[in-house]
Amino acid sequence: MTGQSPIEIRHIGEVRDLAKRILDGEVFVLRQGLQQLGLFEPLVDGTLEGIKAAAGEDVSEKVRHGGFDRIHEWVNPLDLPKVTDAVYGVLTPRALGHLRTLVPRVFPGAGTFYYEQAPNVRFHIPYDHAARYRREFDKFAEKRGQGKIAAHGPHRDQWVDCPSNAINIWIAIGPVQQGNSLTVFTEDYGKPFAFKDGYILNGERLHKPLSFDLAPGDAVLFLSSHLHGSEVNRTDRTRYVVSYRVTFGKPHYPHGHYHHYLHSGLANGPLRPLAHVPQNLQASFFRYQVQRVRIKLTGRGKMSGADDATAATTGPRNPPVPQASIPLSDFPVGTVRAVSKTACVARISSDQFAAFSRYCPHSGGDLAAGWMDNGKLVCPLHSLPFDCTTGASPCTSLKPLRQFPWHVQDGKVHVEAGRPAEVEVAALASAGE
Repeated sequence: MTGQSPIEIRHIGEVRDLAKRILDGEVFVLRQGLQQLGLFEPLVDGTLEGIKAAAGEDVSEKVRHGGFDRIHEWVNPLDLPKVTDAVYGVLTPRALGHLRTLVPRVFPGAGTFYYEQAPNVRFHIPYDHAARYRREFDKFAEKRGQGKIAAHGPHRDQWVDCPSNAINIWIAIGPVQQGNSLTVFTEDYGKPFAFKDGYILNGERLHKPLSFDLAPGDAVLFLSSHLHGSEVNRTDRTRYVVSYRVTFGKPHYPHGHYHHYLHSGLANGPLRPLAHVPQNLQASFFRYQVQRVRIKLTGRGKMSGADDATAATTGPRNPPVPQASIPLSDFPVGTVRAVSKTACVARISSDQFAAFSRYCPHSGGDLAAGWMDNGKLVCPLHSLPFDCTTGASPCTSLKPLRQFPWHVQDGKVHVEAGRPAEVEVAALASAGE
């Protein structure tokens, strides 16, 4: 599957073999699925219950009437980790009940399933509200994982030791719009990429991903082996999502084998303490235990697949090669090229270019590995667009990109990466007087 657009589902049960098609790489959007299942209000009420416990009844009522997309107006960013933890505390013990309603109807005939013990609770407030608190948000990520209260970069779930055969059920509880959405890189499905610490290595060339406009109750269904991530929230609205991961058949762990996926048939009742056992009855678990013992005895090596030494040290397969002068014949419209270690140039049209500093001010993404979209230069890590006229992004807390002068001569575009563009503008203005 390459470059596929998502397939819309309007009525539960209308797509046959849905689980198989997702496992084959197709991406679906289930419209108003939670309302059809009768699960939307329970998830809303559970969330409000957690907000009330962490932030008080007054805040909970404001969110109930004003909407989850405005939660940043009433919750201090420093309190967002506490609120998220409280919502986890409410929704985790209810996950099995919700999935026992959802899975048989959305995936009829798929059979017994395994599920990640805790759902993923994701509050992404506008970046300009969160920018001052990145250190605190990073500490929270060390406990709960990336992507819960801040954008996370392109990754495959198995790179952070999740099962490679998991289906993600990514549910909008508040509205989601392009600008604060999920990204799924369907054109890069199945392609090998170098990664480090669970995320794609900076400089890998990616294609423009899918992003989604979702109403509350809509859900995106996709395979965990898809490369996916988050847009940095450049809107003025909070994005609130709850996501589940399920597998049909035992979870397949290509690296570490320590996540808790419970067997749905055992997870309710007196056998619940044994619900994690079936996932461990496979060779990968015993190999993992042997690896643990070896590391403990020798003191060498790491348990996590996210620290895979081979993948972490290979570097990007096709790193952008700096060229101060680029032949126009090798520079298609809509692409970006590196011109030095610190600068890149984008071709906007047949005769228009823009040259900028090479690294994104948000998290250092290599813009030379990005793409053009509607005349804007887009960072490949979190899909942040930059205006080619000003170098500014929609996030006012971030500095604009530095611009450099360029000119076309002898069939090549030349960039003077050592000289600010404003110097040339001033010189041109003086020459015209």
